[in-house]
Amino acid sequence: MRKEGMASKASHITTGNVFDDLGLDPGEALEAKIKSDILRAILNRIEQSGYTQSDLVDHLKVHQPDVSNLLNGKISRFSVTKLIQLAARLDLHAQVKITSTGTGRHRKMSPEREKHVRRGVEAAIRA
Repeated sequence: MRKEGMASKASHITTGNVFDDLGLDPGEALEAKIKSDILRAILNRIEQSGYTQSDLVDHLKVHQPDVSNLLNGKISRFSVTKLIQLAARLDLHAQVKITSTGTGRHRKMSPEREKHVRRGVEAAIRA
């Protein structure tokens, strides 16, 4: 309960990124952001298409508890790879763009390594 005459005071100052505000390390924050973006697209598609939970079990080729977890936003239950696979089954296209943070601490990936990584990602998406 607030006393009269007291000014409103912010209890927490945010950075504008909820994942950073949760105290996650940069890698975990990035993964959580990617997962939430994919989940948001999946849920929008499901809503637009009018799928029932039963429809989703068949269409996504998953068990009912997974459908429930998906619809309830439990992203910790899914890997990025699994979310990409589910998105593909809903005819959604996924594209990953990696950019530099500007710190210059990392070496540029060799063209051979880049091809190897790209093949691995493409294979995971097809799975």
